[in-house]
Amino acid sequence: MKNDRNVLEMIPVRNEKILWEVKEDKVLLTINRDRTFDRLMNKLFKTPLKTTVELEEFGSFIWQKCDGTNTIGDLSNLLEENFGEKAHPVLERLLIYMKSLRENNFIHLK
Repeated sequence: MKNDRNVLEMIPVRNEKILWEVKEDKVLLTINRDRTFDRLMNKLFKTPLKTTVELEEFGSFIWQKCDGTNTIGDLSNLLEENFGEKAHPVLERLLIYMKSLRENNFIHLK
């Protein structure tokens, strides 16, 4: 997450290509694998063209808040308010999670 701006001021936005729904307080992401490479792998090795990922409690909470309005600082505060000690160390965990989401192209930062 290198940038001249303060990381806490960055705004995570969900990738519009990822479909998602909430079931029993968990977010389920559906990732369509529709690139040429993915289709080739499907034909050769029968790999799935869709993958579903179930996010855990904190991940589900964060995902729903990545709506293009909340900064990473806001998310940190919301995690603290909603989960308290259970989420500690809040900022460290959040930054690692944001990095993972970004590297997997689930979000982008603006």
